[in-house]
Amino acid sequence: MELINHVELTKPIRFALNKLEAYEIVLELVDNKALEAQAYKRTSGRTVRIEAADEAGFMYGILDIADVLRKGQELKDVKVTPHLPNRGIKFNIPLDARTPSYSDASTSAAKNIPHMWEMNFWHEFLDRMAENKYNVLSLWSLSPFPSLVRIPEFPKACIDDVKITTRSFKADLSGKNIYDEDHHKNLITVKKITMDEKIRFWQEVMEYAAGRCIRVFIFTWNLFVYGTEDSGYGLTDDQNNPVTREYVYYGTKALLNTYPLLAGIGVTAGENMTFNGSSADEKTTFSSTDVGFIRETYGRGIEDYLKEHPKRDVTLIHRMQMARYDKIMEAYEDFPGRFEISFKYSQAHMYSSTRPNFIQEFLQEKAPDVKVWLTVRNDDYYMYRWGNPEFAREYLANMPLDCLNGFYMGPDGFTWGRDYIERKDNEHPLYVDRMWYMFKIWGQLSYNLSLPEEYFKKEIQTRFALSNQDAEEMFTAWKEVSQIIPELNCTHWHHFDFQWYPEGCCMYLHKPVDKIVFANINEFVECEAMTYSQYASVQEYADCVGKGEELEKISPVHQAESILKHAAAAEACLEELEQVSGDREYEKTLEDIRAMALLGHYYGLKEQAAVSLAVYRKNGDRGLQEEAVRKLKEAAGYWKKYSSMAVEAYIPQVLTRLCGKVNVQEFDELAELDVLLAGEDDIGSKSI
Repeated sequence: MELINHVELTKPIRFALNKLEAYEIVLELVDNKALEAQAYKRTSGRTVRIEAADEAGFMYGILDIADVLRKGQELKDVKVTPHLPNRGIKFNIPLDARTPSYSDASTSAAKNIPHMWEMNFWHEFLDRMAENKYNVLSLWSLSPFPSLVRIPEFPKACIDDVKITTRSFKADLSGKNIYDEDHHKNLITVKKITMDEKIRFWQEVMEYAAGRCIRVFIFTWNLFVYGTEDSGYGLTDDQNNPVTREYVYYGTKALLNTYPLLAGIGVTAGENMTFNGSSADEKTTFSSTDVGFIRETYGRGIEDYLKEHPKRDVTLIHRMQMARYDKIMEAYEDFPGRFEISFKYSQAHMYSSTRPNFIQEFLQEKAPDVKVWLTVRNDDYYMYRWGNPEFAREYLANMPLDCLNGFYMGPDGFTWGRDYIERKDNEHPLYVDRMWYMFKIWGQLSYNLSLPEEYFKKEIQTRFALSNQDAEEMFTAWKEVSQIIPELNCTHWHHFDFQWYPEGCCMYLHKPVDKIVFANINEFVECEAMTYSQYASVQEYADCVGKGEELEKISPVHQAESILKHAAAAEACLEELEQVSGDREYEKTLEDIRAMALLGHYYGLKEQAAVSLAVYRKNGDRGLQEEAVRKLKEAAGYWKKYSSMAVEAYIPQVLTRLCGKVNVQEFDELAELDVLLAGEDDIGSKSI
């Protein structure tokens, strides 16, 4: 590579230039302040010219050149402007058994605690983020202060070393008891490190992130004081405890003082609080409400810090979860810093409708100038490699762009660290490397929505060294099976992750039941369709049939047929892809596609059975009951094939939001018992 340079070669630009070292290319970098932030313009010829207004634009432009050359394609003139300004990852970070995140009562979190303190992990992870155009890393913790800062006013409220516990976890959905006295008595040190060394470690992580044009935020759920048990200060999770209030206030200031590159703090007036912030009455003072507590601790901490450092750019992101918009805005009316709101866009299931409507009421209520972040939760796919660019393109295009600042995507029930779920891989690559296609789709399209399908087909072809035809077949197979869970979720809907885990066809029943249960045929009969959507539930369909009325929404019959077509189409493509490549990743990807197709057959047949059974229970037509029984017998066969593939490929995991271990093969008998359940004469039978 030959470089003709007219700009300062900052770390992000040097990072990108390293990708071109192996190519014979003459590259010219030219400053153009007329372009938008992060945008770039490329002109091609004997000299390839990149124009940009900032280092991010140059970095992305150079990375895209390297991407084109890697695929052996011709460079063309382009101008790219970011579709969304902020494209983020939601990372529930397992810092230590003593300072857990919301996901920490899980296999993936427990395995990843040591990796969170390895610089190589963060170099790899942040490089992969930059390569795929993500520019925000949000680190979510229930109690971040003891592992990240030394608070001058509370010097004993910090912890040296990194520890795991030998005791198993049993999470409470509120976040309580993820770490308790029993865990405390059974700790093991996995890394010797002082508090000062921890601080230097995270300062270096943030510096490295800045060198990839990535901003780091820290989010909390509130209110937890894990990690302070031995401090002696009398800290509790009571928001009216004045010591706790001061601790959170000074902890917020300490975060900003300790980490000059920290972009902001995200807060929730939610978990383990009184929830009275939504309905404060005359007897409740503002300071004792949830929103009031957040304002007078985190908010006041940022406010007072900014008085001392007026040039610092700090953002406070307040989540809408468990709080009213008007109460939030009243509390921050005089807040001097950058203030923005976050909304959980698809609840826990981003893989559902590409046009979720939960946000519409909030958009009508909020002021026009209030900027919004979207929490985009993926608690649908932990095992299987998802890949459908068309779905992602529609989803991103439908976001409320006029007020949108950006999004952060990730799970609550799983940790995207190193991979400990795949049974046949002992090297533990980055989870985002195993899910490379999903990660690439969302990152690249949220930056450049106009990328054509050919971009992704060529990516598959290059990665697996396939012919054009085989790449086409694989692209199609992957796309088809990746529609199965989204389409099912539209007609079989639950807001929360613990209520529905589609890869396992199961859910966690909360108090007083307290157990993981298989989603049986009665659950499918009774389940609601996606709220505020164009989809009808099984019961809505059965009601229309019983009344002889025409259904105006998209019926579960249509959804079931569509799911079965996706499964069959994928299997037809798979027949053409056998023995094409000996690459192990290629083979594992095909295994994922085959397993998801089996799951599609199962869900399609089960949904059809649910429709027949629901109509039978309305009008007593025995023929429909017999049809449901036949469908469920066929479905049970597909389930057993699916579950066998699942446990052969993946290690059953303890999942935080399911409050236990999910082993899909243990549901084989229950899939068969669905047949008997459908054959019961008690047409009023209900699910457990």
